Amino acid sequence: MFYRKYRPQNLTELDTQSVKDQLMSILKSPVIPHAFLFTGPRGTGKTSTARIVAKILNAETNKDKIIAFDVDPQDPQVKAISEGNSADVIEIDAASNRKIDDVRELISQLKFSPLAAKYKVYIIDEVHMLTKEAFNALLKSLEEPPTHTIFILATTEVDALPKTIVSRCMRIHFNKAQRADILHMLTRIAQGEHIAIEQESLELIAHIAEGSFRDAAKTLEIVALGGNTSLQSVQHTLGIYLNTVDLLAALTNKDTAAALTWIKKAAEQGSDFKFVIEQMLDTLHAELLSRHGLDTARPELAALTVKQLAQLISLLQKAYTQLKITPIASLPLEMAAVEYCSQQEATIKN
Repeated sequence: MFYRKYRPQNLTELDTQSVKDQLMSILKSPVIPHAFLFTGPRGTGKTSTARIVAKILNAETNKDKIIAFDVDPQDPQVKAISEGNSADVIEIDAASNRKIDDVRELISQLKFSPLAAKYKVYIIDEVHMLTKEAFNALLKSLEEPPTHTIFILATTEVDALPKTIVSRCMRIHFNKAQRADILHMLTRIAQGEHIAIEQESLELIAHIAEGSFRDAAKTLEIVALGGNTSLQSVQHTLGIYLNTVDLLAALTNKDTAAALTWIKKAAEQGSDFKFVIEQMLDTLHAELLSRHGLDTARPELAALTVKQLAQLISLLQKAYTQLKITPIASLPLEMAAVEYCSQQEATIKN
């Protein structure tokens, strides 16, 4: 799998610049935190980054002082962690090891010194899944850990954690990946796999990934397996058959019939209406920002006033939420198109 194969192996390879900068600053300091808390959405690299931190802390060349962020992959400790063979880096899935007895077993091992590395590093993924009793047991260890122990907790639901746990950790938040960060990763994978792919295709994959490195890598793998990486082929693979520019033009012209014809054709071709609306909102959002000098204007939307942009965005957002409950996939977008054009016609008549 591309995502596993091309996971960053050292700090400078991280695709998220903000996380990279924070960790470099922390790890250069004379005192290393005894507990980290990595928070953020799924697929943003929390677990991969936890392993990188474990490598930096335990690399043979860094035993006396944290000096190298690009650790040597052949370093005995680094290699063991990369291969999942380090006895001193313990990964725990809290979703399946959530009870107090599981945490007590972990705590009972803390008194033992590392077998070969400088630190014993406990990476606890989905830590919010622990029971209340398990959190209480873990708290004491976070407050008074052995000097040779580092905890790295990772969660997608930080609000579910007790405040006492959060306050004992050095928190680093992983935001949804920016499109530029995802493009950086996709380009790195494409070069590594010798995949000839158009920039527009990569940009499309980055857009539909919705801020997830993992989802973007999986999508690129699916596209690559298909053999054809042209934009048209990628659109077809992803169920994107029509350009929403034509639909937006119909709405701009208050042409209800043309808008409904476009939507009908999209439905017949099996288009994903979730993505269709996302594309439209992305374009309209950029145009709204451009009216205030914050983005590049879209000439095809020049006829819309700011009020009309806001109305259309509001209707599309409403349609987007209705996709989850509608028995007809195209219906929410059709209703939004009819309502918008009707509103504009009524305004003209009045």
